[in-house]
Amino acid sequence: MERHEVCVVGGGITGAGIARDLALRGVDVVLLEKGDLGVGSTGRSHGLVHSGGRYVVTDPESAAQCASENLILRRIAPSFLQDTGGLFVGFRGDDEGYYSEFARGCRSTGVVAEELTPEEALRLEPGLSQDVEVAFRVMDAVADPFLLTVANAYAASLEGAEVLTYAEVVGIRDGVVRYRRDGEHEVKAEVVVNASGVWAAKVAELAGYAIPLKAYRGTILVYAGRASEHVINRLRMPSQGDIMLPHRNTTLAGTTFSPESRLERYGIEVEEVRILRREAERVLHRLRSRRVLRAYAGLRPIVGEGRKRGFSLFPEEGFITITGGKFTTYRLMAEHASDEVCRQLGIRARCTTASTPILEEEQREGLEVYIERYGALGAEAAGYADRRRRICLCEDVSEGEVLFAAERLFCRNLRDIRRRTRLGMGYCQGRRCTFEAALVLYSAGIINHATVHTQVLNSLRERWKGLLPLAPEAEEVLRELRLMEATFGCAACYDRIKKHVHGLERFL
Repeated sequence: MERHEVCVVGGGITGAGIARDLALRGVDVVLLEKGDLGVGSTGRSHGLVHSGGRYVVTDPESAAQCASENLILRRIAPSFLQDTGGLFVGFRGDDEGYYSEFARGCRSTGVVAEELTPEEALRLEPGLSQDVEVAFRVMDAVADPFLLTVANAYAASLEGAEVLTYAEVVGIRDGVVRYRRDGEHEVKAEVVVNASGVWAAKVAELAGYAIPLKAYRGTILVYAGRASEHVINRLRMPSQGDIMLPHRNTTLAGTTFSPESRLERYGIEVEEVRILRREAERVLHRLRSRRVLRAYAGLRPIVGEGRKRGFSLFPEEGFITITGGKFTTYRLMAEHASDEVCRQLGIRARCTTASTPILEEEQREGLEVYIERYGALGAEAAGYADRRRRICLCEDVSEGEVLFAAERLFCRNLRDIRRRTRLGMGYCQGRRCTFEAALVLYSAGIINHATVHTQVLNSLRERWKGLLPLAPEAEEVLRELRLMEATFGCAACYDRIKKHVHGLERFL
C-alpha cells in the first residue's frame, strides 16, 4: 500500500491547483482522477477568466473574488491567458434600470469597468448589433481550461506530487483510498481532499459524509471562426445565452442553466440550441453566416439553494471537501483547502501560489509559436520541432505536438491528446486527423495493435456526439453527419451509426 500525507480526489482545475499548492509547501501529495485531467466540469466550461462583472448585482462576494483572482492569474500565468478584454453590452429593449445597478456594483466590488458610448463599442467590435444602447469595457480574459489544468498538474509533479489519471476512487475508509487503475490499488493518506466538483457528494458518501450539492447543466455552442475579439457579455440579470467569446479559431456561445439529476450521460435539448443561437446571433450578427461546429454541455456544482457561484469548504478531521466556485477562482479555492490541510497536519508553510508563476515563462527566439499554443509548456513542445508534418490541417497540429502531448502531458489515448493539442477540434471535427494521429502513435509504439481501433472509434464518437443536437436546426449539419457516417463506416462502425442519421432526417 502506498503512503502519502495527502490524497487529492479529482483532477479538474481545483484538484490540480490543490496538488500544486500543497507540493509547493513541501507536502507529500498524490492526485487521483477517474478520467483525464480537466475532463469534467473544468473542460466543459467556456474558459472565461471573469472580470467579475457578471456577478456584481446578484453575487457581490463572487464578483470581488473574480476581480482579485483575475489579476493574480495575469501575474502567475500570463502565457496561458489571452487578454481579450470584455464588453458588457445593453441593447434596445433591455432593462435600463440594470445599467446603473451594474455600475454601482462594479464600484463596490472592485470590478474595473469603463463606460463606453455605443459608437466606441461598435468601433471596438464592428460585428455587434447596431441596437447597442450602452456598453462597459471590463478585464475579461480567456484561457484554455484543459491546458491550464495540465499546467498546474505538471507544475505539481515537478515539485514531487504524483499525478494518476484514469484512477477511479471506489472506496474511502479511515484514510485508506481504494482506486481502480489497471487493477485495484490502495493508498493511505493522513488527509483526503475531495475536489471532485459535481461528484463531490458521491465521493463524500464513500467516506460517510453528506454534502448538500446540486448539479446544473450549461450548454455551449461552438461556431467556426472568431466573430469578435473581445468577450461579449449581455448587460442584464444573468440569464440564458449571455456570453460570447473568442476561443482559438472558434467563437463560443453560452450558456444555459438547467437542473440535472444525472452526472453521467446527460443530454442536450434541441430547445437549448435554439435559445443559444437566437441570443448569440442577435448580439453578434456575424454568427448568422457562421457554421455551428458542435454543441457541448457541462455541469456546475451548486451548494445549497439558489444560484450563488461562491465555493464551500467542508472540513472534517482527515477528510476535506471543497466544491462550488468557478474556473476563475480555482486558485483561491485551492489556497483555502490547502490551508485547512496544513492546519490538520500541523504544517506552518504558507501559500505562495498568488505570487509564484505556475511554470517559468521562457522567452527566447524560436519559441513564439509554441508559447502561443501551449503557454509556458511551449519550451517542452519545442523539443519536438523536428517532427513538423501537419496532421490536423484545421488546427495546424504537427505530429511532433501529438508525440509531445502523449509523452509529457499525462495522455493515455487519442481523446486526451485532442484536449491538449486541439487535434480534431476544427472545421472537419477530426474526420482525417484522427486516423493520422493514431498512425503516429502506433508507429512510435505508444498505442498497440490491440487498442488502436478502439481509440479511433472512441475519438470519432466524441466528435459525433457534439453534432447530434444540432441536426434538427441546420441542414448543413445533417450533411456533415452523413459524411461522418461514411467515416465511421470506414472504421467498421457503420451499423451503430446509420440509424441515428436516418432518424434525424425526419426533423428537416
